[in-house]
Amino acid sequence: MNTLPSFRTLATLAIVATASACSTMNPAALVAASRLDPLNTPPSEISVAVGVPETLRLEDGDAEFHIAFRGGSAASTIMLERVAPLSLSVTGSEGPRPSTPGETVYIARIAPEDADRIAAVQKEIRDLRAAGTDGDGSLTVRIVGGCFFGAPPEVISVSTWLQTDPSDGFVQLTRRQDVMRAIGARDAAMLMSQLSPCASE
Repeated sequence: MNTLPSFRTLATLAIVATASACSTMNPAALVAASRLDPLNTPPSEISVAVGVPETLRLEDGDAEFHIAFRGGSAASTIMLERVAPLSLSVTGSEGPRPSTPGETVYIARIAPEDADRIAAVQKEIRDLRAAGTDGDGSLTVRIVGGCFFGAPPEVISVSTWLQTDPSDGFVQLTRRQDVMRAIGARDAAMLMSQLSPCASE
C-alpha cells in the first residue's frame, strides 16, 4: 500500500496504519478500503471513525488530515502537501456503535471550509501523474492533541471504521487493537507527548 491509488496509510487518528492492519481486516473492510481513491474521492465523502477508551477525549482540531505527493528527480522531496484540521464528533445514530462497553466512538471529517484546499491538491497530483511524473503518495490522519482522565494510559485499544460514500454505512476495519504496541516505542512516545490530563469538570 504505497501509492496514492490504493492509499498508503488510512489513519493514525485511528492511530493504526492500514498497512499493518490488513491481516485483520474482514472481506467487507478490504472492499471498503479499496473503494477509496484519494485522487478522485471528494473530501466531503472521506470519513473515518475511531473507537477509543472512554478515558480519552478528542475534540475538533485534535486530529489532522494529510495528503502528500513525493516524486520527480528527488523522490524524497515532498512536491505537494496539504494539511487540514479535522472536525471530530462523538458518533450518534448515524455512525458506528462501540465495539465494547467503555469505548467512545468519534467520527472525523474534513471541515467544509477546508474541502476546497484538499480538492485543489488532489487536482494538482492528478495533473502531475497525467504528465508522467513518477512518485509516491500518502493519505494519513494524525493525532495532534487530546486529553486523558486518570493516569496516563499504558494501553490504548482502538477500533476503526471507514466510510467512502455518504450513501454507504461505515465498515469496520479493525477491532480493539493496542496501538501503543502496534506503532512502536518511538511513535508511542510521540503520541503520549500529544496527550495531556483533562481539566477537571
